[in-house]
Amino acid sequence: MTDPAPGPAGRPTGFARLWEAGRIGAPTRGAAWARGAVTLLFTVVSTAGVSIGWAHATYAGSFAVAGVALVVVAASITMVLTLYWLHGSFGQVLCGFLLLLFCMIAGGFAVSNALFAARGEVSSGVITGYTHRTTLRTSWDACRVRLDSGAAVDREIRCARPKVGKHVTVTQDPSGLAAPAFGDRTDASPVLPAIVGGAFVLLAGTVLRATATGERYRLTGTASPAQAPNPGYYPRRLASPGYGSRAAS
Repeated sequence: MTDPAPGPAGRPTGFARLWEAGRIGAPTRGAAWARGAVTLLFTVVSTAGVSIGWAHATYAGSFAVAGVALVVVAASITMVLTLYWLHGSFGQVLCGFLLLLFCMIAGGFAVSNALFAARGEVSSGVITGYTHRTTLRTSWDACRVRLDSGAAVDREIRCARPKVGKHVTVTQDPSGLAAPAFGDRTDASPVLPAIVGGAFVLLAGTVLRATATGERYRLTGTASPAQAPNPGYYPRRLASPGYGSRAAS
């Protein structure tokens, strides 16, 4: 068995070449917009998933450190994709990162508000007991509630200064997607969902603008912010077929 022929001088081979291709990306218009579509899809899926997760736990007293960590990781991945895959500007990377953080965190409350407004069920009940919980430095009281109908709320509700026997009003989502909450939340204002929706539109626009910015760098033969500090990578991409060509697809 003979060894594979070495690649061009100064060009990596094997896995290193695959890594370079993914990090730099094919210098064509079609490849650029394909990477933009993948980044946008990841943004949509991660934002929806994290927001629903927060809605499920927001009012239940769940410890949120894991949720915050997930938000930061997802936002960081999007930031890396925008910088190294799409070759966007530093301003677009920072804007996308902050918008994604906002959409994910505020999105949980927006999803809860929307679900309660659309199909929330309001019932009266009484606090039958509570548990004081502490996780690391976070403490809260989780109340158990029995409705006037005799049914028990299937999930504990975060409460402040609980008192057994206290009469309360509870709003529940029949599907169980949104955690139950005290008070009548069926008349929640649509302002927050509208703000989060607007922020997500800006986020999607930022991803698309970053893709267009990367294309502008390619067509003018200019190093992007991700390429400029890497003299070992940029010359190879600059020498790639189609770089700087408007006919590349």
